[in-house]
Amino acid sequence: MPLASQHGDGAATRGLVACAGVLLFIAGCLAPGSALSSREREIAGAAQAILTLDPNAVWTEQFNRLVSYGPASIAYLVRQPALTRPAAPDDLRALLHTSLVRLLADPATAPPHLSASCLETSLGLLHFDLKVQGQGLGTIVITDPAEVSAWHALYPADFDHARAAQIDVEADRQALCEWWRTRGAAGGAARRLEPQTAHLWRVLERRYADTWEYQPEPRTILCATGQPGGTLLAIPTVDYNIVRAACIWLGTSADAAVERRLIESVGSPSPVVAQNARFALRFSRNPQIRAVLERFDAQARAKRGSE
Repeated sequence: MPLASQHGDGAATRGLVACAGVLLFIAGCLAPGSALSSREREIAGAAQAILTLDPNAVWTEQFNRLVSYGPASIAYLVRQPALTRPAAPDDLRALLHTSLVRLLADPATAPPHLSASCLETSLGLLHFDLKVQGQGLGTIVITDPAEVSAWHALYPADFDHARAAQIDVEADRQALCEWWRTRGAAGGAARRLEPQTAHLWRVLERRYADTWEYQPEPRTILCATGQPGGTLLAIPTVDYNIVRAACIWLGTSADAAVERRLIESVGSPSPVVAQNARFALRFSRNPQIRAVLERFDAQARAKRGSE
């Protein structure tokens, strides 16, 4: 395992950090002296990927697991510290909890309208996208989910301050808790998400799933090149954007036709589609495909190192 031996110490450190993050998440979900029932453990496991912004999980599957438990999922979430304690104005953890509870709410119970939500459903996929009144604040970049605790830290460049000023996480928390106490507990379950694979292929054309590209306005002249436009910055990101969600959903599909189309798309003339297809195939359930991609990546790294 050349990759493991080359980066063994770093991988081990990241593994310990990830493990610690999971333990802290579970610990934060337990009140002193409490113990989770078997159902609550299952709910906690399903919610964990979403609430910790796990970049490699299949969020849509986990959300559907929460839906399958019905109101018990919300009952568990509203008892967690993120929703039982007052929230700071920039508390991303509380915002994640309120957004998830709102999506799980039965529409028939008239759940409250929130000032902001950071979880969206598009084309049957759950993904991360902070919006106020249906509008985004800017482009989100996350290099390490464990290091992000404030929602405004998600934006490295353009940011709509006026729209962001409308976010009131504490008011949203209080409104949801009051709704649950008076109406929500008597409701049913939200609807399952059902992605339609045929509609997801065009999503792969939108942007790179795992890279944020900063491009100035079309009329801007870059000093370094003297040319207009172009990409000024390209930074890896693990935010669970809609393209990432589509790639992971397609990559984990057991459908042979989907797998074949992804493989064919690796040769696409569009660099965005080709890169996203390779990214999607890293999540393949086929170990042979993953092994080929690992060798390809290792060769690419070696080539860059020799230049």
